[in-house]
Amino acid sequence: MKDMLKTFLNTKYFAFFFYLALAIVFWGIPMDFEFTSRLNISGDPAFYLWSIKWWPYAISHGLNPFLTKAFWAPFGQDLAWTTSVSSIALLFSPITLSFGPVLSYNLATILSLALAPFGIYLICKSINLSQSSSIFGGLIFFFSSYVWGQLLGHLNLYVVFVIPFLIYLFILRFKNEIGSKKYILISGILLAFQFGISAEVYTTFITFSYIALFIMFYIFRKDEKYKKLILRTALESSLAVLLSALLLLPYLYYIFYRYVKEPLNDPSACESDPLNFFIPTPITLLFGNLFEPISKNFIGNYSEEGAYLGLPLIFIIVSFIFASRRSKNRFYIFLSSLFIVLVIASFGPYLKSSGHRLLLVGPWYIFTKMPFIKDALPTRFTLYIDIVAAIISAIWFEKSNINKNIKYAISFLAILFLIPNLNMYRGSQIIYPRFISSGIYKKYIKPDENIIVFPTYVVGGVQGPLWQMKTDFYFNLSQGLAGPIPKELQEDKDVHWFLYHFIWGDMKSDINPCSEYSFLSYLSKSKVGAMLVPEDYKNQNLQKLLDTSGLRTVEVGGVIIYQIDSGYLDSKLKEAKNECSKYLSDVFSTLLSSSQKFLSDGGDPSKLLPQYLEENGYLPKYFGYETGSAINWTQNDGWIGQWNCGKVQCFGVGVVGSIDKVKPIIDSYKSQALQIFFPYPKLYNPNSSQGTGQLLMIFRDPEPKKNKDKQNYK
Repeated sequence: MKDMLKTFLNTKYFAFFFYLALAIVFWGIPMDFEFTSRLNISGDPAFYLWSIKWWPYAISHGLNPFLTKAFWAPFGQDLAWTTSVSSIALLFSPITLSFGPVLSYNLATILSLALAPFGIYLICKSINLSQSSSIFGGLIFFFSSYVWGQLLGHLNLYVVFVIPFLIYLFILRFKNEIGSKKYILISGILLAFQFGISAEVYTTFITFSYIALFIMFYIFRKDEKYKKLILRTALESSLAVLLSALLLLPYLYYIFYRYVKEPLNDPSACESDPLNFFIPTPITLLFGNLFEPISKNFIGNYSEEGAYLGLPLIFIIVSFIFASRRSKNRFYIFLSSLFIVLVIASFGPYLKSSGHRLLLVGPWYIFTKMPFIKDALPTRFTLYIDIVAAIISAIWFEKSNINKNIKYAISFLAILFLIPNLNMYRGSQIIYPRFISSGIYKKYIKPDENIIVFPTYVVGGVQGPLWQMKTDFYFNLSQGLAGPIPKELQEDKDVHWFLYHFIWGDMKSDINPCSEYSFLSYLSKSKVGAMLVPEDYKNQNLQKLLDTSGLRTVEVGGVIIYQIDSGYLDSKLKEAKNECSKYLSDVFSTLLSSSQKFLSDGGDPSKLLPQYLEENGYLPKYFGYETGSAINWTQNDGWIGQWNCGKVQCFGVGVVGSIDKVKPIIDSYKSQALQIFFPYPKLYNPNSSQGTGQLLMIFRDPEPKKNKDKQNYK
């Protein structure tokens, strides 16, 4: 019996079930082990749940799963341009159809948490490391900061078990332990599967794979045997990439079907902070909260600050790098070199620390100009850093010559320093209002009717996708869940305020007649039939906006329904348009008269700014003011400031609106203006200027009052 147990403990099956047990415990604790109904759904997870339900639903109902009008209705969305985790949705579709998407989500999380370190274990075993060393390497990756950072809500970024398995296959092929056809076929299928989880991880893995091959080729360039092996395996890996592209042809078709030219991400917005490698964020149990005064200055949010390695692991890696140089082991030199390259790449196009730029430009800058990889976020490269760190740790654990007790102590501390703070992942019971759960919605909403569910914005707008999913997509959502904004809305400037502040924003903007007009325009443009608000949701600006609409309401089943009559909406829209035009004229005239009074009182032209005018009583406080680079702007989209007219002293006054709303302002003040821009920075042309933008009119400074009592503001 002892021999059987000892044999089992030294098998790969033990390693897998060991990681699986860890995954169940560490993910189960914050979920209270209620995997069918409990999840932290704030933000992105709501969309992943929606996607997990959508793909099998669409296919089983004969719908095109890529093109949907279930959200952004009636314009729809191309899911090829979203993080819709199609691979996970299709793989777990039997579970989703039988038990619901929450269980599928949790199972995908648990299995990935187990399979990814198991893949690291297999890599370590394939390079002839012992059972204990290989398991240790897997543990380092299991607790890695990248994985636990993304576990805060990015299902598409933490289900990465495919990557270690692809590396494992590469090693097997390099050692000629599997055939060429088998390697190409399995690798191609796995790559395609990874694309269906995250196109970004797919792209960055291929990019860094070729970088790794280049480094390997350079290090082994004088060894003909290894040069041939590297070139052969690189060629076969390229064929696997081509096979994956063939398998992905339907996906690629829909990517180019509605090609998005605009950048999807800003790489400089998510760069690894060098301090983050040493200093944890609150997602880490040990010292995470202690160092929060420092970590809060890192770029991004906790989910994107996964560079942390901890001092014990850094000691292991540094020791390995120095030992590899002394031993001149080319494989160890390759791992050390790759680790350093990955760290540098994770700093992104500009090396920053605590928000301050340290370098004018970094090595990764050149990649931000390349297709496919240009939108990748550098802080996510820590995935590959953690993979290499795990392999290095396993080798160090086996090969290091330091005292065994010291080695075990350092290894224990390396894991201890990475253990996550599970309170950050606390799940909540998903509860639906009776309006949804009991089917009452069918009495008030028509099938396929366009609906807005508040709150709509990304971080808090979880009800919309969850309610729609619960009703088996009974209604459409005229709001965004993911992906780019439809061009029909982008091109309609009248809806921009409501689109960016309520549908895709923070719902904190003040309400004025123009925002009311934008709101009603959006309802009309999107053919919205009703709006739903949870009865316990309170937002002062939203309530003010809804109150001004004059729509009739019904309270039922824990939900307030605002039902929209198209005839009433049309008449209300005309009224709101007139009110908006009048409001813009009032704003402009107030800004102009306030500026003129300030300057005629002898005010310093350089201080012609909304904040200064408000603080000195020239501008009403309800206008508000912006700070920083927007210091010339008021909070109701007005603009005032000094203007350079050469020898003549001038100032500018502006507002934002469409041509039909700013035309009365232009007509009223064009005789006084020196220059007129619309939409700024274009000069206004009464025969051709159109669209929406900033109206900016330039005026000559008034003569200061000539009396002894005038105040000189300097």
